[in-house]
Amino acid sequence: MKKLLALSMVVALAFGTSASAEFSDLSATNPNYVAVSALVTQSVLQGYSDGTFKPDQDVNRAEALKIILIGTGVTVDSGSAAGLLFSDVAQDDWFSEYVGTAVTKGIVKGYDDGTFKPAQTVNRAEAMKMLTLAAGVTVPDAAASYNDVALDDWFASYATYSKEWNVVAPQTDGLWHGGDAVSRGDLSEMVYRLQQVKISGGSYDESTNWLRTTFDTVDISMKVPFGWGTKTDGVGAAFLLDSENGQLSLLSPYDNGGTLLMTRYANMEEQDVTSLFNSIRSHTDLSTSETTFGGNEVLVLEHNDQTTYREWYVYLPNDTLVNLVALRGQGDYQKYLEWYFNSMVASLEYVSTSSTDLTVDEIVQELREATQVDGVGQDMMDLLTDWGLIETDSIGVGTGPVDYYYSPSANVTVKYERSYDVLLDIRDGETSAF
Repeated sequence: MKKLLALSMVVALAFGTSASAEFSDLSATNPNYVAVSALVTQSVLQGYSDGTFKPDQDVNRAEALKIILIGTGVTVDSGSAAGLLFSDVAQDDWFSEYVGTAVTKGIVKGYDDGTFKPAQTVNRAEAMKMLTLAAGVTVPDAAASYNDVALDDWFASYATYSKEWNVVAPQTDGLWHGGDAVSRGDLSEMVYRLQQVKISGGSYDESTNWLRTTFDTVDISMKVPFGWGTKTDGVGAAFLLDSENGQLSLLSPYDNGGTLLMTRYANMEEQDVTSLFNSIRSHTDLSTSETTFGGNEVLVLEHNDQTTYREWYVYLPNDTLVNLVALRGQGDYQKYLEWYFNSMVASLEYVSTSSTDLTVDEIVQELREATQVDGVGQDMMDLLTDWGLIETDSIGVGTGPVDYYYSPSANVTVKYERSYDVLLDIRDGETSAF
């Protein structure tokens, strides 16, 4: 155990400065890039002669053993007689010493027919067991972890440990899928995460490696999880579509989908943060609290409906207010989505993008993109200052009054519904004939 900890600390210090993996099929946008880079630096991994790493290629039992043993600092016995243990392992096979060492240390065993099956693909449950045994980790008793892991499954305790310490990245349906094949990228991630858990003594924080995205229209940047999409024009958004269930819209998350929407209140009246936050509180029955992210003051609104999870109002140094609204489904991935939302917003930083200097044509384009988006109507209309009310339909569309506002500078009319704060439509010229 001390050997593993010492090795990991040295590796972490070295990797923190300049280490990287140079493979033609592995860039910094790959979720396993940091893990692979670290293990390449440690000489745990290497690529292929054609300059590739093949992160998506499945790993077999022999390959997995080598990566796990070296990655956890286990001393490999080069004189191990694995060739005498199994009918399908010859003494001169490249993996013989790894198999022999692992058998001797109780990390693996063969099959009843006397074989080891070195070429057989390793699944997630098997890899997790080998990894924890090699690292000398004492796994907890099985506890409720994933809906596809029963307490009496042989791998239940490994799934429990994996979830508790975030050694395996959560699957996007919220399940563990212990029988799924493990790729080279997957196994690299598992080994690296366990190393970091041993160093920190805490659960692995995957947000450390996320890449930062700038959202120009709201003057902020934040870290976005790997695999998530982004929309940086008009109404900003970071989103994960539940594609397995056919989700297409960002605004209606299916069971395992989530969207973080971002809009800006221009604060033309130049109210201070206290006045703005007090005004918001006076218009809501939701529970509120205050915090800071990136040095910016934040008002948090707690929602309790099925779709909206949480809402943040962030006061920026340019005196504007950014509103972030988190929408998510109710599937097994729900808790992970909520963690992702909180981590993204916590990484928020102010970025002066001069988006307040948008041209009129650019503002009109943003207004068009914001139509049919609930909760952003007033924020988007604040991009122009010369709106005039030309007509009100008090009956509306069954939900509340509808107002028609005309902007001479942009020569457009918007149809605005109050109760949902939504721009229903936009037309050229001054008109109420929608």
